[in-house]
Parts: sequence; C-alpha cells; structure tokens
Amino acid sequence: MSASRDAQDKRMNQFGAGPSQPASSDALFPGFPTLDLSRLLHVVRKRLWLAAVVAAGFIGLAVLYLMVAPKVYQSSAVIYVEPKNEGAAFIDIKGVKQASWETLDALKSMAEGIRNSSVILRVVERLDLRNDPDFLKPQEGGYPDSEIVEIISRNINAELRRGTRIIDVSVKDTSPERAQEMTVGFIEEFQALIREQNLNSAQDSREMLEKEAELQLARLSIAEEKLQAFRLENADVALDDDKDYVATKLSDLDRMLSEAENQTLLRKSEYEQYQAIDSNDIERVFEIGGYGSQDHIQKLLLARNLKRGEFAKIKSQYQPSHPTYNDYLLDLQGQEEQVKLVAQTVGDSIEKSYERAVEHEKRLKASVQEQKGKLIEADGIRKEFRTLKGAVDAAYSTYQRLIDSINDTDVTQSVDETVIRVFSEPLVPSKPVAPKKKLTLAIAGVFGSMCGVVLIIGMGLLDRTLNSRKQVESTLALSVLAQIPKAFDKNWDLKDSLFVTREPSSIVSEGFRSLRTSLSAHSPRSVMITSASPGEGKSFCAANLAVLQANMGYRTLLVDADFCKPRMASIFVDPLKGQAKEGELASQNLCEETVFKDLFLLSCGRYTSNTGEPMNGEIFAKMLNEAYSSFDCVIIDTSPLNIVSDGLTYSRHADVVVLVVRAGETQTESARRAMRELQRMRSNLVGCVLNGSSESNAAQMAYVEGTARSLPMTSTGASPLTSPVS
Repeated sequence: MSASRDAQDKRMNQFGAGPSQPASSDALFPGFPTLDLSRLLHVVRKRLWLAAVVAAGFIGLAVLYLMVAPKVYQSSAVIYVEPKNEGAAFIDIKGVKQASWETLDALKSMAEGIRNSSVILRVVERLDLRNDPDFLKPQEGGYPDSEIVEIISRNINAELRRGTRIIDVSVKDTSPERAQEMTVGFIEEFQALIREQNLNSAQDSREMLEKEAELQLARLSIAEEKLQAFRLENADVALDDDKDYVATKLSDLDRMLSEAENQTLLRKSEYEQYQAIDSNDIERVFEIGGYGSQDHIQKLLLARNLKRGEFAKIKSQYQPSHPTYNDYLLDLQGQEEQVKLVAQTVGDSIEKSYERAVEHEKRLKASVQEQKGKLIEADGIRKEFRTLKGAVDAAYSTYQRLIDSINDTDVTQSVDETVIRVFSEPLVPSKPVAPKKKLTLAIAGVFGSMCGVVLIIGMGLLDRTLNSRKQVESTLALSVLAQIPKAFDKNWDLKDSLFVTREPSSIVSEGFRSLRTSLSAHSPRSVMITSASPGEGKSFCAANLAVLQANMGYRTLLVDADFCKPRMASIFVDPLKGQAKEGELASQNLCEETVFKDLFLLSCGRYTSNTGEPMNGEIFAKMLNEAYSSFDCVIIDTSPLNIVSDGLTYSRHADVVVLVVRAGETQTESARRAMRELQRMRSNLVGCVLNGSSESNAAQMAYVEGTARSLPMTSTGASPLTSPVS
C-alpha cells in the first residue's frame, strides 16, 4: 500500500516550488505599491500624449493672451556723459564742489537720476499726462504724485553700458508716439534739472566766495601786523638769513671741538709714553712722535755716533793714560751730555704741549657751548619769523585766488551745459516689444510640457494598482511565478482564451509554460488558482494551465469551484457527448470528459446541501483525496477571495495556492488583503501570477516566435513544443 502511494505521488509530482519568496517589504505609503522607476518611466512614455495635450492647452492660452494683451512700444536713446565741467569758475577752490562724473559710482548715480521722481513729475507736467485718458484712466480726485511716479518708473529704464560712459535710456508705452515724446522729455528735463542745480550751486558758491574774501582780507591784515611787530622786536637778529645758516655754524663748531679733542688725546698719548721712559734711557724720547726726525737732532745723534766710532779706534791704539785717549774721551762725554740735554728738552716740550692741549680744549668747549646757545636762540627767532611770514603769504595767496575767481566772467559760465551729449535721438517705434510672441509661445510650450509631465508622474505615483513584476514582488513580498502578457481587452470571452492550443507559439503561451515550470519544483498534486477581485484572470490562468498539463499527457482534473459564476463547463464540455460517465468518482459521479484529451472537468456548482449552501471543507477535502487516486494533477478555480469566502475554506486543502494579479487593475490594498487572508488560513501561498502585463520583453518575443516559425507543424497544426508527452 505504501509502495503504491509512493508511485502515485511520483506520478503526481508534476509541479514544484518556484524561486524562494522575496524578502518582505512594506510600501512607504499604505495603500500604494512600492515605487518602480522603470514602471514610472513606462507610464510617462505611454502617456506622453497627455503632456502634449496639456502643452497644447497652454499654447492655446498663450495665443489667446497674445490676441487680447495690449501692445507695448519702446523708444530708446543713447547719451554720453562728459567727465567733468572744465569751465567752472570755482575749480580748485577748496571747499567748493564742482561737477564731476569720472567715477563709476557717479555714472551709476547719473543713470539712476534720469528716472528719479523729480524728472518724472517734470515730464508729466511737460506732456500733461495727468489729463491724458489714454495714459491714465480717469480717477475721482486724480492720482497722487507718488502713484504717478510708481506707474511711470516701471516703464522707464536707464542703464550704464559696462566699461563705457554711455547710458541707454528707454521708455515703454502703449502709444509709440507718446513713448518717443516721453524719452525726449526725460533727457531734456534731466538736462534742465542739472542746469538748474549747477546754476544754484554757482550762485551759492559766488556768495560764499565773496564772504570768504572779506574774512580772508581781515586775516591777512592781522598776519601782516604780527609780522611787522616781530621784526621790530628782533631787529638785532638777521631774520632773512638762509635757513641752513645755523646748521652750518653748529657743524663748524662741532668740527673745531672734535679737532681739539683729538689733539689733546694725541698729546696725552705722547706724554704717557714720555712718563714711561727711564731716566737712564732718556734718548728713547726721540722715538715719540716725530721728534727724532728733526734735523738738529739727527745731526746731533750723527755727530755723537761718529765720535763714538773715532773713540773706539783710539781705544785700540792708545792707553787710557795717553793724552790723545783722554782728549777723545772728554769730547765723547761732552757729546753724550749734549744728547741728554736735548732729550730732556724734548721731554719738557712734550709735557708742555700736553698741558697746552688740555687747556685749549677746555677753553674751546666753553666757547662752543656759548656760541651754540646763541645760535639756537637765533634760530628759534628765525623759525618764528618764517612761520609768521608763511602765514602772511598763505593768507595773501588765498585772498588773491578768491579775488581772481570773483573777478572772472559772468557766473553763468560756470554752469555745465555740456555734461550730457545725445548720441542717438529717440525715434517713434514701429514694432511692439511686448508681448513677445515667440518667447511667450516657447515658455507656454515648455511650461505646459513640464506641467503635463508632472501630471503624468503624479498620476503614476498616485496609481494604487500593481503594474510590474518588481512592484508585485517588493509590495506583496511574493515571487512572481509567471508573467502573462496582455492578450485581449476588457470585452473578452473565456471561450477564446485558450492560447496554449489556439496560439501555442505566442508569448502568452510561453508565459503559462513558465508558470508550469515555476510550480514544478513544489511537487504539488493540486494547485488552487484564485484572485482578490473579479475580472483579474484567475479562470483564464486555470483553464490554460489545465489544458497545458493535459496536452503534455497528464490526466488532469479541472475543478470549477466558483459557485457564483461557474463557467468552465461552457467551454470544456461537449454537449453532443451526453451525460457524464459513471465510475470516475463513485461517491459523487459528477466528473465529465472535456473536448481535450486527458482533461476532465468537475463543476462544484452542482454540489449543494439541503440548505442550499456550497460544499464545506470536509466534502472538498474528500473530493480531492478521491481525485488524487485517479488523476495526475488537480487544477482548482475558486471564487474571488475578497468577494466570497469559499476560496479561503478550500485553500487549506490545496497543496499550493497561486494568487492572480492583473496589471493595472488589481489594487494594492485588495491584493494585500487577499494575501493576509490566505496567510491567516495557513494556506500554502507559493506566489502570484502577473496577468495582463504590459512590460515588453522584445528578446523573448523574438526568440519564441522566431523558433515557432522555423519548426515544422504537426498534423493537428501544433508545434512539437506543445505536443502531448506520454
């Protein structure tokens, strides 16, 4: 019995567990699927027509705006600013301002000054714009100056060209003639304002110069009186001497004192050498200084030395007692005494010279100190004199400059008439500058396209449905066992949905073969295929999977457990074959043959109790156990889980449960609810099928369809890939 059961299980081992379940991942926002960027890009590409419609709408609005918007014209002029006013009468007068436009800040101030409130109001009065209904709409009480300035300042522009002294002036207005008149008015009124300001400044400067000249004359008189009094007080001092006189005198005195000190030091050195000589060696005094080089001393030493030489000869010839010897000895002694006397005289001279040098230095120091005091006193007097004289000269110079400025030609010559030069006169514009048609249409198109893309992205982000394999796996934490491409639209008939026989070489059929391959690792005897809501394709998947199994030679039982809408009998049972055969299921006797070989149908719609309720779980389990003894595999199609609870009851008895999700239609929360219910019932939910997928796999499609075209067809019209396998 056990061996028979193992053989049966081996024969029933036609499916298996697919890939392991992906890790659980909750969406960032409840009710929304996990973001899939590739899917989002696909949505954007698919709905680019919506972006085009939005862009077209914006362009239409832009065209409407261009048709109704008032035309604005712009009149422009170019002016040049002179560096400064060279003809001003008060140039170089300290404390008096003059017109100067040399710095960049000054030029920018000039450009801003053209559109200041004073110039604007002058132009308004000049052109009588307050009473022009085309320019200002009539208003009770009129417009205040501040409001008029604000209105006009928005339409005038004065801009300094970078690196130049040129200013571009432009005025915008709805009337081209008025725009040209206002441009002329702004330039001329600004020139007039500068003239008036310069004239007032010149008049104020003249008055100030006259007052300053009177004060300066009084200051000059006081300075001259002080100078004259100082001359009388110091009449004994040479006040007009050169300013370097004192320095020269002091330098001469310092030089004389330095020479005296050096001489004293020299005499002191000689005296100290003399003091160090022994009295027995008095002749060494001739070695001090230059005394030994004197002629009379040289002659005396020469005579003494000659006498010594002669005496040396006499000593060798005569005896001391000889008269000649004694004569020469007396002469030599006389010479020696004379040399000593001369040496003593030289020593006395050295001592006296030192004493005289010390005395001379002392007297010279006293004299120099006295003369320095007098020179410094005199120099202070001269400096004070020069200060007083400089004050008189400065006062006179300033007074003379003031008088020259006042005696200039008429003060109007100082008015700056040429500070602004008009390079380009303003003309009446022929074409409006606003609104700009091309720019407006381009902005409308770009902005509309951006809004359209944002709208599409928003729609994609707010889409609660599951669309791609990545979204399903990351949102539900379930493996996608197979991905069935979209095969038909909403108006489809289950009778026409058997692609595995009708189009066996299609990519749809390949999807069901992938589903069977994914299930083959789980070794299930029964597979329950369900969905969260109606219309998601559970019956479509169950029917095609059952036919695929039967075509491969496996005895397959398709159980239609959808009690609300049982539809399998209408497409699989041939009415010409009559009633169901007996002996297939002895206890129920409700198994029917279908139009496909090895495929049998069991419609649970006939199983009702006395109360009219569908079969309970025990009856369903008993039915499955009986089916396992007669069939290789059982495919179960149940009711939607979120609509009817029958599928949850039966899911506990099926070996594996597959949840069908329809791309673009199954709501995230709906799929999660069904998944949670299956998990609560402890069902063996192994994965899901993504039905109606719009994700294209060009390589797979080309390979599958190309292979099908290259293979020969069988007598039944099917490819060998789909022929039954024994």
